[in-house]
Amino acid sequence: MLLSFFQLSLAIRNVWPQRMSLKAFLALYMLLLLAGMPVTLLSCIPYGLFGILVAACIYGLVTYRDTASQNVCMGMIGFVLTVVVDNLLANLRNMLISPHLSNQQYISFGVTLIRMLLFYFITLLCGRLLKKLLLSGKGILRLPQTWYLIDAALLLLITIYLFDNLIPGQNGSVGKMIYNNALHISGYLLVMLFLLLAMRRTWLEQLQTEAKQKALQDLQDYTHNLEVMYNGLRSFKHDYVNILLSLSGYIENRDMDELKNFFEDKIFPTKNLIDQGDYKLNQLSNIGVLEIKSLLSAKMIYAHESGIDVTIDIPDRVDSFLIDTVDLARILGIFLDNAIEAALETKQPQIGLNILQNKTGVSIIISNHFRDNGIALHKLKQKGFSTRIGHQGIGLSNAQKIINSYDNVLLETTMQSGCFTQHMELAARKE
Repeated sequence: MLLSFFQLSLAIRNVWPQRMSLKAFLALYMLLLLAGMPVTLLSCIPYGLFGILVAACIYGLVTYRDTASQNVCMGMIGFVLTVVVDNLLANLRNMLISPHLSNQQYISFGVTLIRMLLFYFITLLCGRLLKKLLLSGKGILRLPQTWYLIDAALLLLITIYLFDNLIPGQNGSVGKMIYNNALHISGYLLVMLFLLLAMRRTWLEQLQTEAKQKALQDLQDYTHNLEVMYNGLRSFKHDYVNILLSLSGYIENRDMDELKNFFEDKIFPTKNLIDQGDYKLNQLSNIGVLEIKSLLSAKMIYAHESGIDVTIDIPDRVDSFLIDTVDLARILGIFLDNAIEAALETKQPQIGLNILQNKTGVSIIISNHFRDNGIALHKLKQKGFSTRIGHQGIGLSNAQKIINSYDNVLLETTMQSGCFTQHMELAARKE
């Protein structure tokens, strides 16, 4: 029995969300031993096993409280994994080794040792796969409510198994027991399905809310920058009157040499004020979709303030982009963020934004200078690949995933002569 509890502790350790220290492992082992006393001393199998399960859950709640719901879930998965793997190895042993040989002392010791090693590596592999699948933090798995729901589902299903299947005939005949089990498990799974669908809907609504909040923030930034530009124009208008008055004095005195010097030294440098990137944003007025306009404005203003030469070309008015604006905002946000970061790594940072309305739809072209490190284009779109330290490299892959969900969106990416270009075509849907 000591070996069985060691296997259970080992399986839970291999699926545990964090790295479990030796001290924590020994504490878990001792707790499971204490909880399993009804099984070993009183032969109270179903209630004792339930106590062991509860002990594993309590351990998950007490340790690493920041991920308590995940700990409980993975602890119960380790409980189930122990039963499944141990039974598989026991059946495999019975198939390969005769009972006569297994009763011999040295052979029994060797078989037990091999069985423990196989158990360790199988649970370790399963643990890594499960952690990669369940602990990715994507979709509804990033919500704490999801983990509590999974915990409740696993706890109830394991409890049903313990009390309905480990006490034969408690509901009468075996057929009646199977019927009752199938009935309430089916009903329970149906309820869980509706709960999962409800949680998925909540998650989608949360995404929509976050996108709207981001759009509102971009709109506020856009409005603030419009006020700054308006005040700048008012100031320039006031200065322009004073400049004309100063010129009139030189003209009245017909002092052309001084007029020329004054123009070159004082007036000509003011062209930089007119050429500032802020005043290039007036072309964004051709965007009729407010959330996209505010996003583009915020990104372009940030790029200009970061010292990037910004070029914007939107000659015609665009009132519709033919896809969901939340998805388009996510795509453009990823492209522009990457373009800004890549341009800042170059000696002459430049970004270009072209949006063209044509007969078939809308063309969006985002280009930027970049430092060529010899990285192949297809690697940049791979999930998890990033040229920047500390980045997860999921931006472009997420954008590609969104684009692939539309049959009327085409993306062409090119890298040529130090210029990285994202050309996206949004075509009108066919009726």
